[in-house]
Amino acid sequence: MKNKPNIHWKSISISMVFLILVMFSFAISFKEINKTNPTFAVEDGSNIIIPKPLSYKKGEGKFILKKDTPIYVKGNTEEETEEINKIAEFLKGKLKPSTGFDLNIIKGDNPPPGSIYLTTIGGAKDKGSEGYTIIITPENIKIIANKPEGLSRAVQTLRQLLPADIEKNTLVTNIEWSVPAATIDDKPEHAYRGLMIDVARHFFTVDEIKRQIDLAAQYKINRVHLHLSDDQGWRLEIKKWPDLTKIGGSTEVGGGPGGYYTQEEFKDIVKYAAERYVEIVPEFDMPGHSNAALASYGFLNEDGKKKPLYTGTNVGFSSFMTHDEKTYGFIEDVIKEVSEISPSKYIHIGGDEADSTKKEDYDYFVGRVSKIVEKYGKTAIGWDPIDTSPQINSSVILQNWKDSNAAAREKNMKMIISIAKKAYLDMKYDENTPYGLNWAGYIPVETAYKWDPTDYAPKELVLGIEAPLWTETIEDTKAMDYMIYPRLLGYAEIGWTPKNAREWIEYKSRLEKHGERMKNQGINYYNDSTIWRSKKK
Repeated sequence: MKNKPNIHWKSISISMVFLILVMFSFAISFKEINKTNPTFAVEDGSNIIIPKPLSYKKGEGKFILKKDTPIYVKGNTEEETEEINKIAEFLKGKLKPSTGFDLNIIKGDNPPPGSIYLTTIGGAKDKGSEGYTIIITPENIKIIANKPEGLSRAVQTLRQLLPADIEKNTLVTNIEWSVPAATIDDKPEHAYRGLMIDVARHFFTVDEIKRQIDLAAQYKINRVHLHLSDDQGWRLEIKKWPDLTKIGGSTEVGGGPGGYYTQEEFKDIVKYAAERYVEIVPEFDMPGHSNAALASYGFLNEDGKKKPLYTGTNVGFSSFMTHDEKTYGFIEDVIKEVSEISPSKYIHIGGDEADSTKKEDYDYFVGRVSKIVEKYGKTAIGWDPIDTSPQINSSVILQNWKDSNAAAREKNMKMIISIAKKAYLDMKYDENTPYGLNWAGYIPVETAYKWDPTDYAPKELVLGIEAPLWTETIEDTKAMDYMIYPRLLGYAEIGWTPKNAREWIEYKSRLEKHGERMKNQGINYYNDSTIWRSKKK
């Protein structure tokens, strides 16, 4: 009986030693995590930024935005100062509705206390064109970037650090417009971070597209890809071939009136996007998905007759003639006109679901069209299986949606990763989703977040990520919002933030705080009950 207490204490001592070792090991591991991921440990709620920045260091105190807060701007050249001035005007415009402040913008590099200062002087070149540093103290906010584009990304970050009421479009009183003190260093992981909107199946107006550009840009999406032609509609004016829009643009899925963009309207969309440092990527899908063109002009068909307009949702039945010079003359006319009004380096030539085109004809066609694109100074993008054509080489970019990119790897082609079962915004969240489809499976918010482009392609070949919204079932902005948000926030973070700095539970906490911001912006987002416990009003 005497020895039992000694045995008991010995066992406790061993347990305590083991526990100490475990805790020490965890501390070392946690320290290592934070070497590469400084934001991981932030638990005070001050870092609610999406996409998560590369580094966030909490400071002391806060900066209070007031009605007399000036915004100073200064670039390395007069031209750059003018560009930064436009970014300051954008920030001023976003802050004014809710604050009522008509902030003064001043060109100069000696900002007094109480200022916001945007500058490229001394910007770190290793941050590239989109990286930035924000230094927030109680005295001032200084934003430094190598290029004005980085300042634009930083301004979007700054908006998120203000109270959520900043996103209201009506005056808000009795609130302190404060920003927590911090130092933020940031730059993107991937160069291409895109949202695709299919305006062919259902047409959306200039203002509806502008709204989506604005909403996406705040999360550092930098490409908006417009799917401008399909079986159901042709949506961009081509002056040499006016019936493309007069006939091909006259309807949509379900038989509605359709619509199209004039070239002036398209240039207006491009300009609006460029002011937010977003590039518009135009797409014309071929050789399949081409019925709207075939219904517009008989010479594009073997029998010389126009095809009937199509308002259903089947795929794979249409095809351009692949060995007729009239086809290539027509396509060159389209690409020539588009290249003259689109400053994007890319023209997307489609290439998917060409089920009515023989493989050898498909191979010849996509190769020849990619060369036409190249002739007009652009880089072609194509959906898989475009990479399987022997005529396609590393000068073409693969947009990978089927996880079938072996040929692209062999050819060293750059890829935009848009795996359908992970990234398609038209896939339902679950069986109760009122819009969308489920042929690639359900994509809950968590599933949409928990993957990385490097799961599907070598990192050195990944140009970036894109989330496509196909619109067979999307008829209005209410449905569009519901399917895009909140998943786009996760896709934006996958594109911006390194894989080892992302973790679902931590992201979920930040996402929860963005619900109020989306509500204040009038976004009809999907209210996921696992993220937001109460229904949005």
